[in-house]
Amino acid sequence: MKGSKKAKLLRITLVSLISAGLIGLFLAQFLFRDGGFTAVLNSLSASSKQTPKYAVIPKPANCSFTEETFILTDTASIYINGNNTEETDEIYNIGEYLSEKLKTSTGYPLSVIKSDAPSKGNIYLTTAGGDSSLGQEGYQLDITNSLVTLKAFTPEGLFRGIQTLRQLFPAAIEKNSLVTDTAWTLPAASITDYPAYPWRGMMLDTARHFIEVEDVKRTIDLIAQYKMNKFHMHLSDDQGWRIEIKSWPELTTIGGSSEVGGGRGGFYTQEEYSDIVNYAKERYITVIPEIDMPGHTNAALASYGELNPDGKKKELYTGIDVGFSSLMCRSEVTYAFVNDVIRELAALTPGDYIHIGGDEASSTSKEDYDYFIGRVNEIVSSYGKKTIGWNPFDTSPGTTSESLLQKWNPDSSAAEAKGMKMILSPPPKAYIDMKYDENTPLGLQWAGFIPTKTAYEWDPSDFAPSVHIAGIECPLWSETIKSMNDIEFLAFPRLPGHAEIGWTPKNLRNWKEYKLRLKVHGERMENQEINYYKDPDVSW
Repeated sequence: MKGSKKAKLLRITLVSLISAGLIGLFLAQFLFRDGGFTAVLNSLSASSKQTPKYAVIPKPANCSFTEETFILTDTASIYINGNNTEETDEIYNIGEYLSEKLKTSTGYPLSVIKSDAPSKGNIYLTTAGGDSSLGQEGYQLDITNSLVTLKAFTPEGLFRGIQTLRQLFPAAIEKNSLVTDTAWTLPAASITDYPAYPWRGMMLDTARHFIEVEDVKRTIDLIAQYKMNKFHMHLSDDQGWRIEIKSWPELTTIGGSSEVGGGRGGFYTQEEYSDIVNYAKERYITVIPEIDMPGHTNAALASYGELNPDGKKKELYTGIDVGFSSLMCRSEVTYAFVNDVIRELAALTPGDYIHIGGDEASSTSKEDYDYFIGRVNEIVSSYGKKTIGWNPFDTSPGTTSESLLQKWNPDSSAAEAKGMKMILSPPPKAYIDMKYDENTPLGLQWAGFIPTKTAYEWDPSDFAPSVHIAGIECPLWSETIKSMNDIEFLAFPRLPGHAEIGWTPKNLRNWKEYKLRLKVHGERMENQEINYYKDPDVSW
């Protein structure tokens, strides 16, 4: 009897060991298959309150780190190499950009050298052997203790990768002065990265308040570091006309002389606009100009009497109401005006798109609206461009699958039926001109309060079928902003989160984990003197 119990106990023990082994094998398969191990680590990180050592925004698609370290020294150079002479020259400019970003704080000369044989201790940027499967903007970043290698299929991909490289250096790299008490180290890493969506943008309203050229350029620099690639300029509205049109000069001398609250206004000369376009292009950002019509046109109606039914100029408008103005949709004078504006603007804009607004035209009948959109779409097409418009632009029979809808209200059924792609800008999530809460001094609140968490916790697929999504854009309307400090306060820290929504796959995004990275990112924003809102939910 006693021996029988021993045998039974032995059998139970063996069964338990075998079961444990099988469970172990199952767990190992789960953890190491399809990124499961990384997913578990991310989950643990998300649930913990431990500050991450490396806080890249947007979060890369795939990355791993080791304990080794690369140290940038004062003898380092940036080696560059392309697949041909033209590409090498383009990469040289990217190398110069990186050198300038690192020189100020490090004090290192960081010369740029054309060569495919980088020596130890240097940085190497190349498209030779770049992986085409990573697309136009993807990149591979490999950091060892002896060399930094950034490889991409295109120079644009190298530029996106540089933004990750910048964020792997100590935060002091972003200071605008010499730093002498920091070791310029990088973690040994292997990062393969590419965007979730091809359209990742910000809109800046320069019409309700005029934004100076230097502030526009700073805004472009700020969005570039988060891998955004579209900069939408709202150039006309009821309160102001901001782009010089040489064939209609009073658009700026009269229409450009006002703004919300009755300020001095302002406008961009064509040379200044071209300078902005080129500045953005150097950062692989496409400028999307918007002339809002047939509504939101009081600044134009105040500039030229012939655009009005009675032949008289309207009074300049400095309020913030919408929906009261309209061009004459059955007048050939209107289309001569629109043709001149689009012709001059298209000649200055290398991108594929002209934004023609189309929203809140409540003073225009539906029949006239449809006719107008069709005519303007034809004008834009005649200059080799495609149209973008806000809802209900898609409902006009004059729009086609070639047009893009900027979706800001829920109904996009017409766009879906036509097979149109959409830029998603849902106001309760993406309008960064909204207040963070009832106590923040700037912003509006008609779409609700948008704290940083609300701005981050959404996905494009929540608002449109995935097959129709081109990407996202966060608009910054300027009813309440007058300065760069105001722009930064409303944009930061919400804009980095929007950049991550556009770049990082949904399954890798998690608010608890993201806000830990964002908290670390606060030091970088301070070093760049960004006037960001210290959202209490982030625990700065």
